[in-house]
Amino acid sequence: MQPTYSILVINTGSSSTKVALFQNDELYWKEEIAHPADQLQILTQIEQEISYRLDTIHSVMQRHGILPIQLSAIGAIGGILKPMEGGVYPVNHLMVEDILSGRTQARHASNLAAVIGYRLIQPVGKVCYIVDPISTDEMPDIAKITGLPTVPRKSRTHALNVKACYRRAIRENIIQSHHSIIVVHMGGGLTVNLVQNGRITDVEDGRQNGPFSTEAAGGVPLPDFIEAYWGKATSSKELIKFWYGKGGVMAHLGSNSVKDVVENAKNGDTHADAILHAMCYQINKSAGAMYAAANGIVEAVVLTGGIAQSDYIVSLLKQNMSWIKPIVVYPGEEELSAIAESVVLVLKKELPEKAYYD
Repeated sequence: MQPTYSILVINTGSSSTKVALFQNDELYWKEEIAHPADQLQILTQIEQEISYRLDTIHSVMQRHGILPIQLSAIGAIGGILKPMEGGVYPVNHLMVEDILSGRTQARHASNLAAVIGYRLIQPVGKVCYIVDPISTDEMPDIAKITGLPTVPRKSRTHALNVKACYRRAIRENIIQSHHSIIVVHMGGGLTVNLVQNGRITDVEDGRQNGPFSTEAAGGVPLPDFIEAYWGKATSSKELIKFWYGKGGVMAHLGSNSVKDVVENAKNGDTHADAILHAMCYQINKSAGAMYAAANGIVEAVVLTGGIAQSDYIVSLLKQNMSWIKPIVVYPGEEELSAIAESVVLVLKKELPEKAYYD
């Protein structure tokens, strides 16, 4: 008889914390704890925010009658740490110290989950794992070189969902493990990923040079961007905000809701329709770039993320991408279940642990 693993999964977002309990791969319960903006604003130190979120998780666990000792492990969202291979990493003291001291590529709410999980379960002698962090970097050196040696391309992508889609496509016999596929993740962020032998070897990112998204400008002419926005920003952070946060569909239409924009397009808004067609056109171009990077050997395209729930967008993309088959749609993103799945595979010794080190 197969053992039952109880996995608590933690996903810390900018305004909420998601907590779920899985028995093996099956969701037992899930809660999303909202964090009011005015509450987070007074938590100026990282330790204060960790303590605050940890207390809220303790409350949820108590309400469900769960103690840390009853868990097999904790799975935490992997944040923007240092560049590292994808995989499953036990959270150790070094990772915690890197996060607390800011020795990461960025300070981001997703980084907090590893520290919270570690502090929850380490006292009872069990392990907290992170899975396929946002800073997963499996790109070869040639894919990172740009025309400016001080500004290389970075691997910043939806690694957790991308790799979960890759594994699902294998389970469903759409591809084999050695095949190359393109995974288009469309949500608040937008990335077009080339996956080869299970590794994300190239990425077109809406926050770098990829297609524009609901809020990110994507690849815009840099000299013209500087001339248009330099005087409107008083700091580099404000300047970047024009690039992502206020760019993309938001800049054109004043909305970051694809659902609303699609509805407007269906009701005869020709400008909304043109912007959606342009976004899909750019996604298609990026998919073509990934196809070229794979020397034309691509076995499938996967469309995923929240926007993949829109039949309107999926239809446009399928028209544009009809030259690559099959096109598979995995709408939404199941980050919590993807984390639980990988942690269970590690506990079963079917997936290796990777070591986090300096």
